[in-house]
Amino acid sequence: MLPFPCFPGKQFCLCMALCLTAVAPVAAEPLLPCPSVAGNSLYQAGQYSLSSLAFYESGLDTGTDCAERYALSRMRDADFGPALDALNNRHAPSSFLLRMFAAIPLQRYNSALFDRDQLLLSDATDRQKDVGRLLGISVYMDAGDYARANKGLEELQKQTAEEDLRLLIGRVRTDLLEYETLDRKSPWLAGSLAALFPGAGHVYTEHYTDAALSLFWNGVFLGGGAYLYNLENRAEANHTGSIVFGLAGLLFYAANITGAISSAHRYNFFQERDLQQKIRERYFNLDFIEKQSGLTFEVR
Repeated sequence: MLPFPCFPGKQFCLCMALCLTAVAPVAAEPLLPCPSVAGNSLYQAGQYSLSSLAFYESGLDTGTDCAERYALSRMRDADFGPALDALNNRHAPSSFLLRMFAAIPLQRYNSALFDRDQLLLSDATDRQKDVGRLLGISVYMDAGDYARANKGLEELQKQTAEEDLRLLIGRVRTDLLEYETLDRKSPWLAGSLAALFPGAGHVYTEHYTDAALSLFWNGVFLGGGAYLYNLENRAEANHTGSIVFGLAGLLFYAANITGAISSAHRYNFFQERDLQQKIRERYFNLDFIEKQSGLTFEVR
């Protein structure tokens, strides 16, 4: 059995490499607190760019948690790539959790799930493992696999001994019920409306600029073709011009239909992304991951 389910797409090669690699237990890496008092102070003050610099200057390859603090500071500035790079090959529970969190907005889903499995095989605490499982479930939500996400939430809610996590999961599952009632547009209806009248499908999907452009260009070429055809008949000339305009008009007419169908899919996609964003900001935000990582930024 594969250590985790693979997501197709741009990361397929990475996925296959990870799937074919046996997952070995990883010993948790004890880390000393980062000695950068300035970094902690700047982080508390909300000066995340400066705090990341202070943590970086303290050394990211030492036996301290400077790299984790640096990564968290960069993520506060929505700079997830450098945060992920700084956490490479680090095996503390906080490293796994932060690396998973940084990988999700970058859509490096297989990497996040691999780290989850590594965390579950480590000697991290049961709570840290449950948080890792919860972040793994959020991967499925971000990927739009709500059925698998809801099933994972249901199982974790039954199995976790952490009461606060159980309550959190219950709230997430309640919000996920909204997925079934999202306002969606039918691609078939959008395409049918566009076929009846150019631009109508885009109006249905609330893409009004596209609707105006579709109506304009279809009118130019189809109407222009009909007008040229009448002129050519009167002049008893060949119909080269009207044929060219007519063919162009048919192409724009077909593009109007396919564009309306795509517009409906885009509308539905953005509705789902809005729901994902709401759940992420409400439950799986940086405040949550900072608290679960165990990092503190006290200045003594």
